[in-house]
Amino acid sequence: MSPFLTRKACAFAVLTLSAFISLVPDAAAMAFRQSAIGYHPQGAKVAILEDVPEDQKIEVVLFDPTKRNPKFPVLLGATVFKVDNIQAFQDETQQGPGTKNLLLDFSDFQMPGTYELRVEGSDVKSKPVQINDYLYWDNLKPVVRSFYFQRCGSEIEDRILKIYRGACHLRDAEQLEESNTPRLSLGETLDVVGGWHNGSDYAKYVTSTALSAARLMAMHEWSPKAFQYFRMDYPLFEPGYGVTDDLHHEVKNGLEWLLTMQRKDGSMYRKVSGKKWPGKVGPTNDEQTRYVYGITTQDTANAAAVFAMAVRDFKSIDLGYSVKALRAAEKAWSFLESHAGVIYQRSDSDFSGSGEFLTPKAKGDLPYRVWAAAELYISTGKEPYHRYFLTHVGEVPLQRFTWMNPTVLGITNYLLYAKNQDATVAQSLKNSILRLADGLKSTMQADIYSTGLSQFGEGSNPEIAERIALLLSAYRLSGDISYRQAASRSVNYFYGLNPLAMTYVTGMDGQSVQHPAHRWSQVMDKVIPGLLVDGPNEGATDGNTPKGLGARSYVDDAKATGSNESRILNNASLAFVLAALNDAYNSGPQGDKEKLGDPNSPLNFKLAPERSRPAKKGGK
Repeated sequence: MSPFLTRKACAFAVLTLSAFISLVPDAAAMAFRQSAIGYHPQGAKVAILEDVPEDQKIEVVLFDPTKRNPKFPVLLGATVFKVDNIQAFQDETQQGPGTKNLLLDFSDFQMPGTYELRVEGSDVKSKPVQINDYLYWDNLKPVVRSFYFQRCGSEIEDRILKIYRGACHLRDAEQLEESNTPRLSLGETLDVVGGWHNGSDYAKYVTSTALSAARLMAMHEWSPKAFQYFRMDYPLFEPGYGVTDDLHHEVKNGLEWLLTMQRKDGSMYRKVSGKKWPGKVGPTNDEQTRYVYGITTQDTANAAAVFAMAVRDFKSIDLGYSVKALRAAEKAWSFLESHAGVIYQRSDSDFSGSGEFLTPKAKGDLPYRVWAAAELYISTGKEPYHRYFLTHVGEVPLQRFTWMNPTVLGITNYLLYAKNQDATVAQSLKNSILRLADGLKSTMQADIYSTGLSQFGEGSNPEIAERIALLLSAYRLSGDISYRQAASRSVNYFYGLNPLAMTYVTGMDGQSVQHPAHRWSQVMDKVIPGLLVDGPNEGATDGNTPKGLGARSYVDDAKATGSNESRILNNASLAFVLAALNDAYNSGPQGDKEKLGDPNSPLNFKLAPERSRPAKKGGK
């Protein structure tokens, strides 16, 4: 085509576009809101168009800026899909007077690529819309890597982010001087260095560490082959690196600390912390004396469960560590068998320098014991564990996974991996999970933002994450694609499709959290990526989070400890969701067919009796 014709065609195109723009008045007020991480080709794809004039009829299209225009081949850019599934909704806090918001569903379009949403006849367009098979896998890495930055007792060196920190809390910890806690000799300490800080207070809890490690191992158990290729970008001289894959290397950091918290009798101390909240100091400058707090049957059962999971999860990776975990799991269970009642050693300093994970007395420690029995049966095949699980599983309320009731993870693992299941009980449990998932799916689908929450309390974001996890468990158990579709839509809430258009995960492009309530981030004035903050909390009492605004009760402020803090269990929940979504869309309902050996077969290993040795003081 000649240069004259090219210029003529371009001029005609500009005139035509100008004519289209005039057809849509007030176009400048309209704006698109979309997922910051994009969409899976087969997943749900929704976006929002804000501030559309109430009486204005518009057309929205998906536009490919790299495709040749069929009418004017010399121009790049062409419409590839017309969005017909449009739902108007009202949100007075997010729209101007005389306008409406539109929920746009373009799930039927499944071609991978980079596109734009556009309003026909105007210059209103979205940021680039990514449709990518591996978006969940790509965004999983920073979430899992966040555990490296939460380490305690280790040097941190990250050349990518240019973050360095010396090893902290190397004197953990003295025995707490409380009348109801067995003591060591005066001034003697326990070697409980290591593990992960729970959040920004530098405390370490058995409950959150055990449940976080369990979530990380559960996502590997669903798709072990994929994690052979998972890289954490550890420093060159990372201690112990190379013995296992990167994921298990990090999980070991949590498990090894849990092992130090186990007493010789099998019971578990519950936390390590100082008696005062740290000031605005980095971990290496938190020099207060730190203490080991008393034992609980709750934490002992949690540890038994996670050690039992490690038995099979490390079996094909590090058999010696698998045996080590089996020994710790059965010691913990032995303690539980000899102590049928609830043990929870409280302290006057429980809330002066840290919090606590205390189960309401109405539930006691049964949810944890049932979870432990399930995992021990799966990993060992021993009938006493099976009998306990079958006898008591019906006594625990079935709900999404929470630190107060993690039983659903044990039930799901029983259904997926246990040999010689009780067919009647298994079918009943499966039906119960699917009914629970159906109820959640229904409420989430009725919600524009796909949370299903009527109230936004403390930890609303991890609550939503675990709702999504339950949907994905239902998909794994049934193969019903409606569960994974609902999950793929709901996860976008964390990445901008919410009333505040906020990305609640740090380190993302766009409007992501910049000022998390995270002491170390504040001190070094650099945000650690991959942290999922607690999210909107309408009942906040921190004096900074706005109260009573539902999903808008949030502020990106380091002082907003009621809504903007991140904890390791938040990140473990989000990691599980992203890994499970990747598996659901890229592997199918049965997950990764190629297992590493057969990690779910029971480990038939008879433990040798312990050699006689002098007992350590304090019962360790």
